[in-house]
Amino acid sequence: MKIMVLAAAALALPLSPGGFAATFDGSQPIICATFELLECEPGLRCEEETVDNLDAPQFLQISVQDKIITATRPSGAAVNAKIDLVRNAEGQMFLQGIEKMWGWSMAINEAKGNMTLAIHDDASSFAIFGACTPR
Repeated sequence: MKIMVLAAAALALPLSPGGFAATFDGSQPIICATFELLECEPGLRCEEETVDNLDAPQFLQISVQDKIITATRPSGAAVNAKIDLVRNAEGQMFLQGIEKMWGWSMAINEAKGNMTLAIHDDASSFAIFGACTPR
């Protein structure tokens, strides 16, 4: 009987699309998975790459409140990137920072969780596309 009451209560909840949507505005930790990686150099076309070839993390754990992105590379090396700037505008959250000799900038759609990440120095750039979910 108790199960039937719980099931009925669950079905009575509003089913509006916005009712269950996660927000990616920095108020809660998230994890982002990388789907597509491109390596770009001046005078050459951007080339598709893999996380293994670049030793890039497949998953990024992001805590805006702690201002840190953590991950593990395929080689086992840890990534601890400090978030220097956070801005929210036009339904997107923008994060920026510098890690060793690389600058980086990330944009996350606050409603859908779609993510792009650009990592660059003076000679090359990487474009990474992915998606995020609450952690």
